[in-house]
Amino acid sequence: GMCPSYHATRKEKDTTRGRANALREFLTHNEKKNKFDAEELKEVFDLCLSCKACGSECPSNVDVATLKSEFLYQYQETHGYSLRNKLFAHNTRANKLAAKFPILSSSVLNSDLFGRLIKKVTGVAEKRSIPTAKKFNFTSYLQGKAPSNRAPQGKLVLYIDEFTRYLDVEVGKDAIDLLHALGYEVILYFGESGRTYISKGFLRQARDLAKKNLEALSEYTGKNIPIVGLEPSAILSFRDEYHRFHLDEIAVKALSDNSMLIEEFISREIEKGKITPEDFTSDSQTIKIHGHCHQKSLSNQKVTFDMLNLPENYKVTIINSGCCGMAGSFGYEKEHYDISMQIGSLKLFPAVKKTDADTLIAANGTSCRHQIWDGTKRRSFHPVTLLNRALIPK
Repeated sequence: GMCPSYHATRKEKDTTRGRANALREFLTHNEKKNKFDAEELKEVFDLCLSCKACGSECPSNVDVATLKSEFLYQYQETHGYSLRNKLFAHNTRANKLAAKFPILSSSVLNSDLFGRLIKKVTGVAEKRSIPTAKKFNFTSYLQGKAPSNRAPQGKLVLYIDEFTRYLDVEVGKDAIDLLHALGYEVILYFGESGRTYISKGFLRQARDLAKKNLEALSEYTGKNIPIVGLEPSAILSFRDEYHRFHLDEIAVKALSDNSMLIEEFISREIEKGKITPEDFTSDSQTIKIHGHCHQKSLSNQKVTFDMLNLPENYKVTIINSGCCGMAGSFGYEKEHYDISMQIGSLKLFPAVKKTDADTLIAANGTSCRHQIWDGTKRRSFHPVTLLNRALIPK
């Protein structure tokens, strides 16, 4: 079984096959008008982390992540959307607000009393650390950069998704620094991918966001300007879920074909000879990579390896880690905290813990970095941060 929760529970019902069979049973025998209206299906999908491993590894190609979103949508349309699901789905709204009052919000979240209270109300596991929202003006940061001394390399759109914009501002900043220094003309695009809505079955809201992004980005995709993203679960939705929203398929295909992880973009430019080891340090450094599940399913990990392996004395290996167990909001939910940590403990945490202190851990997923911190107290870095650090200033 490739399903991370099965590895932790070892129960047949938590295999992809088990879930698919249960679903088939209910859809065949449910007499109700809305076939998905079955309380029992909640349990079928409860431990699905929407990691998408089944979509790419399962011989019968069952995509449980999509079935889960569809089930949550249908079920909640009939029974109403729970407060907690609303809070997780609308998470970006809260972050947007918190970013306006960063000192206040971080002291509230980190204070014993309020922190505990908020976790209680939202059903977040008490042992979890909560990411704090930050405020950063990417546009003025980019405008304030001195022109690069390198030959112009062409244009790209850097997609500042909802996670980069309010939580991982450093990653966005490092991406701007790196691409700008290498001679690329960076155009910023701010938009919510809809990932948090998709995972919680808020498909109408997700579709509205998809439509908005599709329209805004079509002027670039029409000119074959690459759309480059940092958080795999956000940018890769353009190549996966966006095809299922019944939008203009020609426009979606153009967006899908032009959207890529920053690692895919950089490794492609390395292949073309446009980015070379000469731009980077010759110091030695060992790096271990943990790849995001959506990257493993919809792209590949070799692109991250190629990007970080570019500096001549960097020694890079990929951790055979499976899923980290966080999977967006899953690992924050109090009833899933234990299994989330169990999944992390199968391969990832031990691999990180036995890594010596000088080795850097690369992880391109925001959830993965958070999980690595909660499970091992080791910091991990987005690959773009590590490559940016390796740049020789010119």
